[in-house]
Amino acid sequence: MGYQDEVKADFVTNSAALSPKSYNDNICSLSDSQVAIAAWFDESTKSFSLFRELFGKIPLFYIHIPDTFFAFSTSLTRLIALKDVQPHLAVDQSRIPAYISLNGHDYTSNASSTFFTKIKCVLPGHLLTVNSQNVSTRPHVQLNPGKWAHLTSTEYNEELARLFKGSVSYASKDCSILGSHLSGGLDSSSVSSALRYLYPDKAIHTFHIPSTSKEADEREYAEAVANHISSKQHFIDPANDNLASLQLATELYGQPENGFLSPATNHKTLKTAQSLGCDVLLNGFGGDSVIGDGSELVIQSFHQKDYELFQELLKKRVNYFSRQRLHPSWDKYDFDKKYHLVLQNALYRRFSASSGSVSKLLQLYREVSPHLNISLSYFFGRALKSLLLRTADMNTKRPGSIIRSDLRADPSSVEPNFPQSLRGDLPANFQELLNDVFHPQVIRTQEQDFVLSCHYGVSNRAPFMDKELFELNMAIPNILKFGDGIGRAHFRESMKGILIDKVRTRGNKATVSSSEGEKMALDLYRESQDYLDDSQEVWMYVDRAKFQEQVKIAQNSKIPFAQKTTTYALITRTISLSIWLNWLKSKGYNS
Repeated sequence: MGYQDEVKADFVTNSAALSPKSYNDNICSLSDSQVAIAAWFDESTKSFSLFRELFGKIPLFYIHIPDTFFAFSTSLTRLIALKDVQPHLAVDQSRIPAYISLNGHDYTSNASSTFFTKIKCVLPGHLLTVNSQNVSTRPHVQLNPGKWAHLTSTEYNEELARLFKGSVSYASKDCSILGSHLSGGLDSSSVSSALRYLYPDKAIHTFHIPSTSKEADEREYAEAVANHISSKQHFIDPANDNLASLQLATELYGQPENGFLSPATNHKTLKTAQSLGCDVLLNGFGGDSVIGDGSELVIQSFHQKDYELFQELLKKRVNYFSRQRLHPSWDKYDFDKKYHLVLQNALYRRFSASSGSVSKLLQLYREVSPHLNISLSYFFGRALKSLLLRTADMNTKRPGSIIRSDLRADPSSVEPNFPQSLRGDLPANFQELLNDVFHPQVIRTQEQDFVLSCHYGVSNRAPFMDKELFELNMAIPNILKFGDGIGRAHFRESMKGILIDKVRTRGNKATVSSSEGEKMALDLYRESQDYLDDSQEVWMYVDRAKFQEQVKIAQNSKIPFAQKTTTYALITRTISLSIWLNWLKSKGYNS
């Protein structure tokens, strides 16, 4: 038996139920189609199959009890509410330490598990086949960047523009009232501007979340784009109902919140879009990883000891150095001084990534000093600072430290390495990119966005999450992406005539390690204190004293924001876990 959400029809138009007659004709073409999910029964083998598209835009949960039943749904809460399913519900105890720890296989590779032992999720880009006894899964999407290899640099840009506009068009087709996130960054600005390019006469609502932090303030750019495309701009002030939003999200998802911060402002944005009658709310999610910026060249040249190329690339980066704001007199420096600062920063990053062994650091110095003219005193001064900061950073983040020491995080079953499963016959150098684009965190974010879309009646859609767009960018050489040092040069070129130059050619971007995250985490904590005091279940998994240590770290103004991002996540996820455990208890499910 199978079940589907009670949602607006346009949310599930890209689903398919294949009849036995059409099975052979359609099964092979699924991987290259726009079908998001598909289900069919093969009479000849008495087997049932489920397919899910590459980026996992729609979740597909299932449970299989041999010789008893098989059930599936795009809604986990509906699935666990089924009478036949409830006797088989059991919390996967290994998922909880993994959820809190933010590390290990479950965090980086496992996209199929839920918080229930018997319930799994079909992997994106995979075909799941079920018979009365067994369940098997295999990749059913083949990435083929080679089909674009014949293009010239100009043709790459033209094809990128065509595919991007096509993806935005597909994401917004048949929609009467258009909405789009508009942070002011390159990705959301490109999506919003492409909407106007495609629909010159339609009303477009854009949504911007203003920041009170100077480091994260993008309002100037968002307003410039909104004015250029004549959209109706809406400013979404930070929400103050963090606990209530987290409770609602947990009830909708059927498992804890995937995000690292409170979802309250996201809910507020969707409510606003709903009140305006928007059918769709587009976003720039995935743009950084899918499009790429060519910065890998810098790291590759260093590791390959091509120091001539390493220096050449860094000289191109001088005009776009992201840390200019830390040097008040930057504009007065000559090029050589600016380059030396860029070189120092790049080497510091390489030192930070190297082993903590003094002997290995000395070996590294001997390798680079003849080529990069770095003094021994500078090298070890930076290396020592790197080691000290790394130690402080590890002490601040305390990965996994809030889990009770008597708990084990052994998985109940070994799940497939999802990003690795998609590589197929591609060279190994693509694996890091696949790990980034198809990180389980990315997939679960899309799954939960779908749930919120269903709840608010506004479809959250990410045009960058497109197979052909991704394949094309896999094929484009990094040197073209790097450009004159600005990064993402190929995409910027393709957006000429669509996106205003103020954003298209800007070389800087807001930092995510700002005071905004701290405020959201601490606001949620303050709202949740009474709730946590009354809760018992969460402290069966989380060491309460160590949780309070994380709160103190978040409250410590002397610790840089960048060193507290994991702390914010640990606070948010502990509260989310507590809400979920209490929700299970209220439903009569065992935890």
